[in-house]
Amino acid sequence: MSTMSPIHTVEDIVPLSNAPSNANSQIAGLNSLKAPLRMGIGLLLSPLLVLVAMLGFLVVLADFACFRLQDVRDGHPQPKGLWEF
Repeated sequence: MSTMSPIHTVEDIVPLSNAPSNANSQIAGLNSLKAPLRMGIGLLLSPLLVLVAMLGFLVVLADFACFRLQDVRDGHPQPKGLWEF
């Protein structure tokens, strides 16, 4: 005798319900509007992110150049290693 029961699928346990067509059309409308909105936001924010990155790079570069030129001007007696920057 076998004590195993037959395997049930999810559809057997929980029947699929038919959603109203009105809800489907509203969801489809929101999904079709989401892609252009995300693209527009990306197009507006990407130049700002590039400018912020460039500004940060320039600030770090200016800080490094200022302190390095100060060391060169003072005649630092020992060469600096890469880890001391």
